[in-house]
Amino acid sequence: MTFCGLSVWLEYGLAIPRSGGEKNYLEHVYRHPKYLATCVLASQMILLGFSSGNALAFGRYILYAAGNELKDTYKGRAIGVACVTFAVVLHAVAPKWGVRLFNVLGVFKVIVLLFIVFAGFAALAGHRLVENPHNFDNAFDITSGDGYGGGGAYQYSNALLNIVYSYKGWENANYVLGEIKDPRRTLTIAAPLAVGGVTILYVLANVAYFAAIPKAELANSDVIVAGLFFKNVFGDSAAARSLPVFVALSNLGNVLAVSFAHARLNQELGKEGLLPLSRVWGSNKPFNSPAAAVSWTPAPFTVHNSLTQIAALPPLDRNHYCPSRSSSRPSLQFHR
Repeated sequence: MTFCGLSVWLEYGLAIPRSGGEKNYLEHVYRHPKYLATCVLASQMILLGFSSGNALAFGRYILYAAGNELKDTYKGRAIGVACVTFAVVLHAVAPKWGVRLFNVLGVFKVIVLLFIVFAGFAALAGHRLVENPHNFDNAFDITSGDGYGGGGAYQYSNALLNIVYSYKGWENANYVLGEIKDPRRTLTIAAPLAVGGVTILYVLANVAYFAAIPKAELANSDVIVAGLFFKNVFGDSAAARSLPVFVALSNLGNVLAVSFAHARLNQELGKEGLLPLSRVWGSNKPFNSPAAAVSWTPAPFTVHNSLTQIAALPPLDRNHYCPSRSSSRPSLQFHR
């Protein structure tokens, strides 16, 4: 499914190498009534917001590394809000440093994945601090119990949605094609390589998780499965607890990348006069960055829906809430 979506975005991106992503593609395909598709897209992008999952996971991993329990608390949500606020301010005030930081964190994320993969190989060889979970014995048997969902069309569709959520992110480059040198050549080479590489790493990371975590714990792990993995392989020492910080940094990189990319889409909507105060939305003043657009990007939900998604709702199972109501980037696989 990921490669099918990528092929569609590649075709559109090569034909219309401009910033804005699906805004340009919808306008090209659905020309009448004029601006109908664009207004529907603008409503979804501006009002509904997403990417709360990675900010929430960032907060929970930070608290876990500090020795707190693996629970959804308002402390973790407050840290998530701070994470997104940092991304917004950085991209608005120092956009070049924002790009540098999420590029560095992108490389760091690959290193963390490789670390998890090789630790998984060690766990398969018996180097773990728990009993063999035997997850590969009768691997396709249907299991019931707490956390398994009970089967049925809804549960299978929800599981598929979570998996698709983990692999999203390949369309981000299409939002900023206007800022890429030789966009056609870059997109043709980079996009398939990125999706292919991520797919391989994600599959191996899941093998690593199954090598060290019993199924029952996996089913109830919520968004901190990597924390359980590090605990089962390296123990519960202070040093081992610090390892989830690496995953938290990958979540921060995701929030930075999403806020950067989608701010450009919001800016394009402002340039066409489709939003109130369009001059403000489409402006690069005062820091030569889309400061107004980045302050209301879907990821920086601190401005509009953060109070609802993070602070207002009582602690609940974010495992089902975030992926099902958002559309984020591949980093969820670290903690899903």
